[in-house]
Amino acid sequence: MSGPLSGQVALVTGASRGLGRATALELAAAGAHIIVTARSTRGQSTQATLPQTTVDDTADAIRAADGQATPLRCDHTDPAQVEAVIRHIAVTHGRLDVLVNNAWGAHDRHGVGGGPELWDEPLEQLRIMLLAGAYSDYVTSLLSLKHFMAGQGRGLIVSTTWHTEEPPGWLPYEVSKAAKNRLVYTLGHKLRDRGIAVVGVAPGWMRTELMLQHHTEQELAGQTETPHYAARGIVALARDPQVSRHTGRILDVGELADLYGVTDLDGTQPQWYARHLEGRAGG
Repeated sequence: MSGPLSGQVALVTGASRGLGRATALELAAAGAHIIVTARSTRGQSTQATLPQTTVDDTADAIRAADGQATPLRCDHTDPAQVEAVIRHIAVTHGRLDVLVNNAWGAHDRHGVGGGPELWDEPLEQLRIMLLAGAYSDYVTSLLSLKHFMAGQGRGLIVSTTWHTEEPPGWLPYEVSKAAKNRLVYTLGHKLRDRGIAVVGVAPGWMRTELMLQHHTEQELAGQTETPHYAARGIVALARDPQVSRHTGRILDVGELADLYGVTDLDGTQPQWYARHLEGRAGG
């Protein structure tokens, strides 16, 4: 498939469903060859109740649209598995232009929310979230830099994240996202003069497969966006020859819509975070 990213190679982690899957599809539509990774493979899904949510299904969807994709199983909290993926890319493609750190899976064991009191939170929850979030991003980013981007003198690293809230929300979630955001800022600062941009992208309330499983259409109506909205913002960053102006920053998907004119699948430009802030201020 030809497009503005033709000839480029992108690694999208956590690409079996949600924002990772949408990002892989949108980057492929722009012409890039996509390496899609996740723990979920056909017959071994971490969310067996959700249909067609494995890296194999994502790769099949890309190929069905005449795109190029390679599915690989990888737990991005395991450096050895990440190293194997990076070495595969080195042997097969010899380059890596875009890395999208989207792997998560931190809700698999305990779900969403803590106990009735702050101190009733499972003590391992923060460790799980830090591993699945900032540590996963850290490992994958550093190995990508070591084997590709530092030598290339160019590249884009995107980490999908969340704006930390005021007043703060769920304790371990807020701490883990703050760690991800600080990693974006620090990497961006360290790589500023090396031609490598590091940007955090914060979507709003997305209608992911898991979200649709736990909420009714009535609950979601008028408040949510599809994962393709943020994914299109990520593609816009990858296409921007001046993307380094954003390095070290966390950009809300609404900001990306304003900057690049991207829209959701229905042509709208939701501003969930801006409305959320207004609601907090008004409350």
